[in-house]
Amino acid sequence: MRPTNTPRGAVSVYQRGGVFDPVLHQGYEACQRAARTTEIEYAVSQLLPAPLRLAAWAVYGAARAVDDLVDVGADGAPAADRAARLEEWIAAFDADLRSGASTDPVRQALIHTMLTWSLPPSSMYLMFGALRGEAAGRQLATWQEWRDYSSLAWASLAQQIAWLFLKAAGVSTEPEALATAMPETVLAWQTMVDALHVTDALADLAEDLTRGHVSLPQEALDEAGVRRADLLNRRSTVAFESMVRRLAGQAHAGLGAATIPDLVHPLIKIPLDAYAGLYRLRLETVVGDPAALLHRRPVLPSGARRRLLAPARIRAALAWTLFPFPFHPGTTEPVLPVAPAPSTSSTGTGTVRPGDDVRTHWMKQPRADPTPHPSGARPPRLPDQDMPRHVAIIMDGNGRWATARGLPRAEGHRAGGEALIDVLHGALEIGLQYLTVYGFSTENWKRPTDELHTLMSELVERLRRLKDDCPPLDVRVRWAGLHSPLSPDMIDALTAVEHTTQHCRALTLTACVNYGGRAEITRAATRLAHEVAAGRLRPASISEHSFARYLHIPDLPDVDLLLRTGGDQRTSNFLPWQAAYAELVFLDTLWPDMDRRDLWRAVEQYAVRDRRYGSVPPPRPGVSRRIG
Repeated sequence: MRPTNTPRGAVSVYQRGGVFDPVLHQGYEACQRAARTTEIEYAVSQLLPAPLRLAAWAVYGAARAVDDLVDVGADGAPAADRAARLEEWIAAFDADLRSGASTDPVRQALIHTMLTWSLPPSSMYLMFGALRGEAAGRQLATWQEWRDYSSLAWASLAQQIAWLFLKAAGVSTEPEALATAMPETVLAWQTMVDALHVTDALADLAEDLTRGHVSLPQEALDEAGVRRADLLNRRSTVAFESMVRRLAGQAHAGLGAATIPDLVHPLIKIPLDAYAGLYRLRLETVVGDPAALLHRRPVLPSGARRRLLAPARIRAALAWTLFPFPFHPGTTEPVLPVAPAPSTSSTGTGTVRPGDDVRTHWMKQPRADPTPHPSGARPPRLPDQDMPRHVAIIMDGNGRWATARGLPRAEGHRAGGEALIDVLHGALEIGLQYLTVYGFSTENWKRPTDELHTLMSELVERLRRLKDDCPPLDVRVRWAGLHSPLSPDMIDALTAVEHTTQHCRALTLTACVNYGGRAEITRAATRLAHEVAAGRLRPASISEHSFARYLHIPDLPDVDLLLRTGGDQRTSNFLPWQAAYAELVFLDTLWPDMDRRDLWRAVEQYAVRDRRYGSVPPPRPGVSRRIG
């Protein structure tokens, strides 16, 4: 079905590009509108196969959207406000990239492209670094400063496109590795990138002057004898026109410094040739009337533009037919909308009527509110941005708790099951979205048989309570772990709880039963290897995102907070992939003594930590630690 308000031609582009989700349509459309303003880049994108075209729109559209946030004088906002807008966008990008989704259409399209094509985020962060200086109204003084800025802003964007082209050609080598192997070629291409930057600086001069900004370095003006005041007053001089012609000549020479080898795949060579040709045409337009640059952006002559692009379109169409597209990114299956969450205030009889299936019956049942803690303690109130999304717990200390009381170890596991129920109620009260517990590891099979039986049966019994209590809690249960050597009855019990609670929405509880982190990663690698051997997957298309699809629960988000009870300070092969950047909290409390207040205190510790992910975050106000 064609989405409303979407042109028929655009839908075909999305379908050929493997994008079916209407939300992604909106994001790519927003990026397409932004890319249209680039004139040359958008025209060249039309020569690309559909998957590559959408990706180019996302990269250029996002770059334009972020650049608009920091344009000097674009909306009269002071430098501090522009810088704050940029930092807000960067922080949102960080969070969205970790979760793999965004509510912002442009970021959603960009992140979808980055994950689909395995684009490294490093280039985006380089561009952010350059824009931080621009937001502050920095004026470049020397050619060297200008080239440094070019490397951060312009070249980083070019690197993203280079990644796309390499992926499209089925080349798994990273651009940095190619740069090391071919230093002379890279130097020539850097010269060409500088030429493109000079050309854009001249073409954008009128727009920049409207914002009180001159993008050329002061050194360039001094060399030519051009006064900045004359430019800001849009006063053309002989010195200015001479400077334009000299810079345009140097840019033209730079465009010819890097030739495109015939060995390059036609799907890449044809657009690159057209790209260089359009920039040469822009330079001819610039040189034709230098004084006009002070008043308006030069427009490419339509006739010359058509003569250049028309044969390129024919050659590109022919290349699509004659040469197979070697890389097929992402999935071509449509993303189905998620069913709306059942309301916690819904009412139901609890009786299955004729014609109702189990799923309909379950969704109609009322949901129980979490019971308050006997002490009357209430959860802390924390801003949403300070709350972890996913907490993982290693529930350790059951046996020691029982031994200290002269009880059989099995009694410790029963008490630990009760502690889990209380923590679940506390997780619901504080608004946690994901909770994962280490119920039974692949290493626990070394324990005595009777203890193994009690440990696993107690965990399953507590999980069953989540579906059997009337009314049940709004908790979805999922199982992560290996089937073998679990008994069929245990497997049936775990899968039954999963099936029955699949439509709950308030909290997702993942029970890691017969789970080992290395076993999970090894299993994923084995499945991935089978896909490559069968020819269904190319090695060049493997990325962290694609690898994660083969984990036990592919859509389980990364762990924000990993909590361990019992006094030991190790992670014990628990979620090594998902918890790579988790904050760690270790408690001396044995698991049966744990209750929701300990969870809340751990969450408050998390709330005041600075999660840098390799960057330096801005300072933030303190967070209250009070509970109850």
